[in-house]
Amino acid sequence: MTLKSNNPGHADTSDDLEWAERSEYWRTYEPKRAGQKQKYRYRQPLVLCGHGVKICVDHNTLLIREGFTHYPQTSESIRLFPGDANLPDRIIMLDGSGGITFDALDWMSDQRVGLVKLDWQGEISSMGGGAQYSANPKLVELQQKAKLSKKRAEIARWLIGEKILASAKTLREIIPTSINQQNAISRLERRFSEIRNNKSLSISQLLGIEGDCAAAYFRAWHGVPLNWSGIKRKPIPNNWLEIAPRNMLWQRHAQNARHPINAMLNYGYGILKSQLRSEVVAAGLDPSIGFVHGNYSNRIPLVSDLMEPLRPVVDSNILRFALSHIFTPGDFTINRTGGCRLNPQLAKQIVKQTAISAGVSSVVKDALARIVR
Repeated sequence: MTLKSNNPGHADTSDDLEWAERSEYWRTYEPKRAGQKQKYRYRQPLVLCGHGVKICVDHNTLLIREGFTHYPQTSESIRLFPGDANLPDRIIMLDGSGGITFDALDWMSDQRVGLVKLDWQGEISSMGGGAQYSANPKLVELQQKAKLSKKRAEIARWLIGEKILASAKTLREIIPTSINQQNAISRLERRFSEIRNNKSLSISQLLGIEGDCAAAYFRAWHGVPLNWSGIKRKPIPNNWLEIAPRNMLWQRHAQNARHPINAMLNYGYGILKSQLRSEVVAAGLDPSIGFVHGNYSNRIPLVSDLMEPLRPVVDSNILRFALSHIFTPGDFTINRTGGCRLNPQLAKQIVKQTAISAGVSSVVKDALARIVR
C-alpha cells in the first residue's frame, strides 16, 4: 500500500510536515523517570540516527555529530572523555549515513565502547570497536562436549522453560485480560509443567512445545487496540488499528514486517542480538556452537539460543511503550513492497528504552555455569 496526494498535479507537502513534526517530537521526548536525571546510565548504549553522522577524535576525546532526520533541525554534538565511568557500552547507529575515522575506532577499542549498525529492518549490518576478545579454548572444548552429550537437552529444556515463564509474565503484566489471554497463560503453565516433569523429552519434542506455546502467546496479542491520532487526515491500513496476528513464520522472517509492532520488535531483537553477541564473546564462549538453533545460514547459533528466554522481555518493553503512546501516520512509512518503516527518531527512542543489559548478563552467566558443570 502506498499513500499518495489527492491532487496528482502537486506535491503533497503535508506528509513532509507531519514527518518533521513527529521527528522533532520523538527527538526531544524524555520519558518520566524517578530520581535524578542522568545523561547516560552506566554503560548503556548511545543511539544515533539520521544522515551526516560524523564520529572522530578531537583533543583526545570522541566527538560525535548527530545526524539529520528532518528540516528544520539543530545540529547537535556529543563529546565523550576517556576514562569517564558513564561512557556508553556501545554506540548504535540506526540506518542513516555518515562516517567514522580509524582514530575513532581505536579510541573506542581502548575505552571498550562497541559499535553496532542496524539497518532499517532492525538487522545487524556491522559491528566493531570495543575491546577485542577471543574464545577460551577450554570453554570451547566444554561447549563441544556439552553439545554431544545429554547436557544439550538439559540446556534446551532450561532455555525453553525460561522462555515460557517469561512469556506468561508478559501476558499477565501487559496484555489486557481476555479469553485468549487467560487460555494462553493456562496453556503455557501446562506446557511448562510438562517440560519440568518429563526429563526424557528430546530436542524435537521440546521445540514442538515451544512452537505450541508461541502460537498461544502471539494469539493473545491479537486485537489489542493501538492509540492513533490524525488518521482522518492521512489514512493507515485498517490492521494497524490493533495488534495484528503473528506466528513463528513472522518471527523467522522479521525483515518482512508489515505492521508497526513488528517493525518495533525488529529493533528490539536487533539490539538484543548485539548485546548477547558481545557478552558471549566476552565470556570466552564460541557463538558458533549452539544447542537448539543451528543451520547453515546462522553463524551464531549460541546467540540465537540465548535470545529465546529474553525475547518476551523485549516484547514486554515494546508493548508497554506502544500501548502508552498515541501514534500518528507520521511515525511510520510504507515502502513499495508493503514493508513498515519507523521514523528514525521513534526508532531511536525504542532502542534507548528497550535495552536489557542486566538480563543479558544473567542469561550468559547461567549458560556458562550449565556448560562447565
